[in-house]
Amino acid sequence: MTPLERRCRWLLRAYPAWYRRDRAGEMLGTLLEASGPGQGWPSVRDVRALVSGGLRVRGWTWSLSMLWVVAGIVGTGYGFYITTKPYTWADVSLGIEGWSTDPVAVQIAVVLATAASLALPIPVLIAGFIRLRGGRPRSWLRIAAWAGAWITGFALMFQGDIWGSYPANCPATADSCPAIGSPAVVSWGDLGICAALLVLGAVMTWILAVPAHPWKVPGTSSDRGGEASRWPPGADDLQI
Repeated sequence: MTPLERRCRWLLRAYPAWYRRDRAGEMLGTLLEASGPGQGWPSVRDVRALVSGGLRVRGWTWSLSMLWVVAGIVGTGYGFYITTKPYTWADVSLGIEGWSTDPVAVQIAVVLATAASLALPIPVLIAGFIRLRGGRPRSWLRIAAWAGAWITGFALMFQGDIWGSYPANCPATADSCPAIGSPAVVSWGDLGICAALLVLGAVMTWILAVPAHPWKVPGTSSDRGGEASRWPPGADDLQI
């Protein structure tokens, strides 16, 4: 296997397994055929086409759920970060230790992650139910698993927010309060929650690893007709 082929195979993972099962070979052949002699990496155009096509096939429910998980990881990771630095009480603003000393890029990322964490939980839950409803044997098992995954994600993010906070009811003038950034307040548990959220993302991806509609499975529709029906979303943009 050439380096180009190996990298193309990794790119094809943008598509769900049920989609790759019948089309991966054809798509890989098209990519390799379109590549020039000695080319070691797929072109930028091919990367864009495959990634955008994979996102369209996975659907907006998967995209929303992954955005929610990433927002939780960013927020929890920031909670760990702010408990490890030796801030003073003068650096506390908006109720967040060290907020005034953080780079603007970090502040923007935290604000966006916080907004997503607050706005997405209910839409993600409902979108999953709609995505998995009816038409398949034992679909209720995936629906129940989706509800369990959502509850787990919500609980992890809530716990991460608690662990990432400075000890409550501890005024700045109290001598018994640990210093911000001291080992007494470092939120090591937030690292475990970040790892758990990564696993949750994989679990949610597995739960959604079925086509939204049975007729979208490659080879199950005979009336989509001809060569065009064999190509995945985004394939028209591949360099040939």
